[in-house]
Amino acid sequence: MRIERAVREKTFTLTSIAGPSGSGKTYSALLYARGLVGPDGKIGFIDTENKRSRFYADVAGGFDVIDLDPPFTSSRYIEAIKEFEKAGYPAIIIDSISHEWEGTGGVLEQAEAIEQATKRAGLHCWAKPKGGHKKLMNELLQTRAHLIFCCRVKEKVVQAKGANGKTEIVNEGFVAVQEKSFIYEMTISMMLAEGTHIPTILKCPGDMLHAFPDGKRVTPQVGEVVRTWSDIGKEIDEAFEAAKREGMKAANDGVRALSEWWSALDKPGKARLERIKDTLKSVAQAADQMKSDLMDVGAGDPGQRLAHAKSISETTERGEGFDPDHVRNQIASLTSASTGDDQPTATDLPATAEDGDNPGEVTSSAAPSSATLSDDDRKSLAYLIKRLNASVGPDPQVVIATAQGVKAEGRPLSELAAAKAKTIVKQFISACEGTMERGDAVEYACGIAGIDVKDVEGAE
Repeated sequence: MRIERAVREKTFTLTSIAGPSGSGKTYSALLYARGLVGPDGKIGFIDTENKRSRFYADVAGGFDVIDLDPPFTSSRYIEAIKEFEKAGYPAIIIDSISHEWEGTGGVLEQAEAIEQATKRAGLHCWAKPKGGHKKLMNELLQTRAHLIFCCRVKEKVVQAKGANGKTEIVNEGFVAVQEKSFIYEMTISMMLAEGTHIPTILKCPGDMLHAFPDGKRVTPQVGEVVRTWSDIGKEIDEAFEAAKREGMKAANDGVRALSEWWSALDKPGKARLERIKDTLKSVAQAADQMKSDLMDVGAGDPGQRLAHAKSISETTERGEGFDPDHVRNQIASLTSASTGDDQPTATDLPATAEDGDNPGEVTSSAAPSSATLSDDDRKSLAYLIKRLNASVGPDPQVVIATAQGVKAEGRPLSELAAAKAKTIVKQFISACEGTMERGDAVEYACGIAGIDVKDVEGAE
């Protein structure tokens, strides 16, 4: 971490414009954006409202549009925003951001789908959807453009005791359709009145309140005042900010990912980021520690836990400050836990004549015959192949750990099928090591198991 004197820098703003239907959200957003970018600036428009933005094609000097169709996942919003950002648009309107929360494929629908699929309600239904939303919010805060969000609203009703002491339903006005903390990330937040288009300011820096006179609609002049305020201060070093952004992404994946990313930088790139090198390292160590804490309480499947423990072991050898005894115990416990029964598995079977010296050279003619395999054997091997294919990466140990995890599930394997399983695992280890293409590994493995590749796609 680095202590330095605070200096005001130019910045980009996040503005939310909420209101009921007919309150003028889209129209106000376009006028506001025109003031932000100036008479000749480019305005980007992400339209989730079935091309409704085109009704306003001649407003505020025009704009360019991306039509965002369902599903309204967080990642698709990020993709659309990045397209405009890369093309150099200084202001981007998102109409509406509410679909990311409550629309088709949005956070609420994803959580409901997980609950229905698992037949179990609870926080686990929200983990992945809200993780995607959190990633979107992080991206918004780092976007190098002014962002304007149009929000739908709904009535907020609560139960309260009336004057007579009886419980009544009380309407407390409108609330934006988005995650409850969304408004806190905004620089400016306003609610438009139905019919008048006049905003009520919900959040705004005190030295910018004069941009919104009481009883007045949003105009380009409002956007001009906001732009003048945001342009006060030191010029932004765009090259540094872009590099820092990439470094933070790598650091959030842990020390190993950060080390690999840093090693790939050229000398000017390293020099540019030298002053925040310790900060990046601190973030990466914190990310690894968080993962370790999760693994300690049993999170993740055996393959993930073993791969993480091995990764931490490697960073320990580089002196990154982790407890080596803890790492060794973690690896030992995972390995022993994964091989605790007597069922033969791909990782502990004796070598067979069919295996060959080079797993990358096994062919269907060299593989054990599939003539005596049962249907259950083929199904189990198809499932194994599917799981191993998904685990292929730079670390062969993950493939081994995945095979151990499959074994721990207790799927039956005959002696012949178990021997074939070992040969199959070798194919995917070769894919990890780069001596065989992944697609070839799948084809070889399916040939060994006596199944079609299409059988693997649906194996469960």
